[in-house]
Amino acid sequence: MAGPGAGDDWQRYLNFRCTGCGNCCRRTHVLITEDDVRRIEREAGRPVSEFVRFVPEEDVALEKRSPWWIRFSGGRAAMTLRHRKGGACVFLDDADRCTIYEHRPVTCREHPFELEVSAGGALEFIALSDIVECPHDWDGCISRRELVAVARWNQRQSDAYLDDVQRWNRRRKGRKTRPGFLRYLGFDV
Repeated sequence: MAGPGAGDDWQRYLNFRCTGCGNCCRRTHVLITEDDVRRIEREAGRPVSEFVRFVPEEDVALEKRSPWWIRFSGGRAAMTLRHRKGGACVFLDDADRCTIYEHRPVTCREHPFELEVSAGGALEFIALSDIVECPHDWDGCISRRELVAVARWNQRQSDAYLDDVQRWNRRRKGRKTRPGFLRYLGFDV
């Protein structure tokens, strides 16, 4: 295979440049892991209650069998970044800039790419997500190495978090609440 994905234009994706429109930070549910939460809490100095939200099943488009579902006594939900009134991420400012850019979730770092990396670390597939309109430019410079590093970081972090979710979901004792899940992960709430 000549490179990741279908066709010969996959290298074009390495020229992607974000124009800073903020579309991906509006009305999208950004799934976050406990490592994301810890990083934001520690580095941005924000309490968990200000930026974590549990989105119920009827409000987020996840597959029925997705491992991201957390079981609570009142139904399933996914842990995401909180939105402000109007649907923008709580960390998006009035100039459409991320106020925690250096500490943002790994999923945000990987966006707008859909990536697949082989077990050996090779970039096998790359495409642009179509989750939101993205008025990007093609004059950027991203290396395959950067993309692979972010994709692998995201996978490691997600795997560890999903193991915790699975253990939580198998628990039989007590009432399962959202604050209880955060305490289970080791956060003060």
